[in-house]
Amino acid sequence: MTVLEKIMEIKYLAREGVPKAEIARRCGVSRQTVHNRLHSDQLVAHSRPPRPSKLDPYKAYIRTRLGLFDLPATVLDRELRARGYSGGLTILRQYVAPLKAEYTRRVTERFETVPGQQAQIDWGECGTILVDGERRKLYVFVLVLGYSRMMYARFTTSTRLAELLDCLVRAFDRLGMPSELLVDNMRQAVERHDVANGVVHWNRSFLAFAHHHGVHPLASPPYWPRVKGKVERGVGYVKRSFLEGRLIVDLEDLNQQLDSWLDSVANVRTHGTTKARPVDRFAREQSALRPSAAVPAYDVRPIVMCQVHGDCHLSYHGVRYSVHPDAAHRTVVVRPEGDRVGAVFSVYLGEVMVARHRRQPKHTPPVTLPEHIEAIRQYTRGKRPVRPPRGAPRFEQVNTPVIAWGHGVQGPSVQVRSLLAYDVAVAS
Repeated sequence: MTVLEKIMEIKYLAREGVPKAEIARRCGVSRQTVHNRLHSDQLVAHSRPPRPSKLDPYKAYIRTRLGLFDLPATVLDRELRARGYSGGLTILRQYVAPLKAEYTRRVTERFETVPGQQAQIDWGECGTILVDGERRKLYVFVLVLGYSRMMYARFTTSTRLAELLDCLVRAFDRLGMPSELLVDNMRQAVERHDVANGVVHWNRSFLAFAHHHGVHPLASPPYWPRVKGKVERGVGYVKRSFLEGRLIVDLEDLNQQLDSWLDSVANVRTHGTTKARPVDRFAREQSALRPSAAVPAYDVRPIVMCQVHGDCHLSYHGVRYSVHPDAAHRTVVVRPEGDRVGAVFSVYLGEVMVARHRRQPKHTPPVTLPEHIEAIRQYTRGKRPVRPPRGAPRFEQVNTPVIAWGHGVQGPSVQVRSLLAYDVAVAS
């Protein structure tokens, strides 16, 4: 990139609202240089003859490596030092930044997918919202189909794995299932991404979900947001065009308004890249997407292990709830259907449901269901055997004959043998 091109790039990024620090990183210059260029009327700065750099002998190697792999500057630094490089990491970063931006632009600018091939997903932070009297972080989940740009979105107050899977199920129900699902390195899906060898270590639960639905997961390289630029732009579009300045009542109202906006605005607009309406291209893509009804329902509820006490109650989010007495002194599985007060949760002992409650606010008195009161009564009346306390010894008492030991003391019965039997045993 020439000096003139770099100055024009700085001015263009500034007009697009990109922060100065980000402009400096992309262009490989200091923030002071960005400031000087933006406040100068000169189009071409006074140029100085280039000085030799310790990096010069290795620039061809760097360009070759970056042309094949998205390597961080730290990885390149290790490789170069093994080849004799003695310069600093800073000048390497400054040289690598514009190269990576250019390679990313070449790879992603014209990247298109065939119908039904790929969907991209991402989260976006949207400030906070008041839920049940508590201020919670607000997030938006966005899925965009690669071919049609058809979009699905939903606001949540959590980005945990259970919430992600729930959003994916809703999106599949609405749009259908693609062959590939492109994600960034969100911790709910990717545990670790080894850039040097390209190995992705997936979250097992997420991988099981993808396998169940027959969707192949793909992870974009770290720090390459433009690889999934379709959904990146989709997240920004929801924030700016839908959420900005909107009046809402609560989270449910917000998602209802979002659904209406997706149908009446987002998916019927003329897309800037395809120059067509997503809904029209979706009509051609829909036959290549598998319907969600083609696979069995998937339980996306999280799993919480709890211990049931002797009084047939367990503690969940600061409140005690009753369960069937069969679960007393046992470990059970709680499957919540939401993370808010009022959400229903079920309690399982193995495959058997032993309770179903609605979550109450903290410090609520113990919640005991009427059917559990009667079942506990049956146990205490002795109509059913009571499970012994944990750790108590278990034994069986039988009616065995006893012999008198004298003085009224009875002992266990024994077999009486002749002494001759012992002599025979010893002789043999």
